[in-house]
Amino acid sequence: MGIQEYFTILLCRLFVIPAGILCLAPMKNQLIFDRKRILFRMGAVVLALLPAGAYVDYAFHPSPYIVLGVEIILFFFAYCSCLTATRGQAAAVFTFVCVIMAVVSNLGHAAAALQDPSSGAYNYSVTFGLTSLCLSILACVLLFHPMKKYISFLIDHMNLWFIWWATIIVSAVFLLLEIFIVPVKYETLYVNRVFTVFWVIHSSVLVLEILLGTLFYYIVKNLLRTAELQLRTNILEMQENAYEKQQRYIEENSRMRHDFKHALRSIRMMVDEKNMDELNAFLDKYVSSFPEKEILNYCNNYALNATLNYYAAEAASNDTEVDIRIDLPPADKMVLSDTELCSIIGNILENAVHAASNRNDGPRYINLITRVVNEKELYITAANSFDGNVKLRNFNYQTTKKKGRGIGLRSITSIAEAHGGIAEFHHDRCEFYSDILIPLSQPAQ
Repeated sequence: MGIQEYFTILLCRLFVIPAGILCLAPMKNQLIFDRKRILFRMGAVVLALLPAGAYVDYAFHPSPYIVLGVEIILFFFAYCSCLTATRGQAAAVFTFVCVIMAVVSNLGHAAAALQDPSSGAYNYSVTFGLTSLCLSILACVLLFHPMKKYISFLIDHMNLWFIWWATIIVSAVFLLLEIFIVPVKYETLYVNRVFTVFWVIHSSVLVLEILLGTLFYYIVKNLLRTAELQLRTNILEMQENAYEKQQRYIEENSRMRHDFKHALRSIRMMVDEKNMDELNAFLDKYVSSFPEKEILNYCNNYALNATLNYYAAEAASNDTEVDIRIDLPPADKMVLSDTELCSIIGNILENAVHAASNRNDGPRYINLITRVVNEKELYITAANSFDGNVKLRNFNYQTTKKKGRGIGLRSITSIAEAHGGIAEFHHDRCEFYSDILIPLSQPAQ
């Protein structure tokens, strides 16, 4: 009788296995190890905790659900140790599955109540164990694919912690409701219409939980789509701004070439007439009209060279020292378009020029280097001085410009990530650093 009771208690806990599989479904891209190692690791935890918990329940008869609660907490920490996802994301998925399994457990109690009305929720029975196990397997089969396809999309793309914690609160409310209405004595279900209400409540909780999960998916997906469209619009605006600056540079060069042609004709005429006094006066006036800052050839990329000269002139007008060294891969190796390259460099220099110009108590400088690493990666690094004042929100830098929109760094990050690269930004006292690494071969999708 004792062995039979122990295995009945163990049977009543086996719904944890389908629950664990369901928890892993949306984390397909967030696993630290490969699937075989994950299954072995979680299987070892299950084989260690379930029999031990069943034995404690059998031998010591502690208060109801205490042992199961401890097991669930231990399962959660084991679950988190296998993931790269945040604790908030893991907890959101875990509590969602816990609500589903709580409904399954209560439906198992309903089945047990039909067989033995004199029993209760804290009396383990084979009927309850088999019903809850079968229903948990059914829930796993029905929900595994949707969670693997849709919830995993949210896990991979939504990193806002407060959204995940909001879902945890909603699921926790449903979970507490399920725990609160567990039928301690099955005979109470036969009073008036309690049994009918019991079925309606649990069915409603199950449907509401799934509907809220579906609604959450579509809301977040639309938010992500809107944010992506906004970011693309911002990038296009910045690319248009960079294009306009390049056009002004080109037009200025064209004007200077045109004026130079006319100046040569005037000089030739004065030489032919041997009017040296007028020639000297003309040359003195013409030389003084040239801008002090000469046009430098930083690289062979015409568009990028225009961008670099524009911001170098801007920096010089603010008494900012500029050191620019450009090394680019051959054209057939470059994965960035001219527009993307100018957008990255232009955003870095625009922010750097603005930041350096705000410093009044120290040197103003901008250092920009691009170099090819092992013919495999393009490394862009920049350092500039600033006044030490930064604005951070959720660990992201915000603009300090009065009329700025704060999209420069996001634009750089978006372009880098689109090519399988990374962009990182940090500061140390009065110096700001930008580091971008972009592979020169596209990663496999």
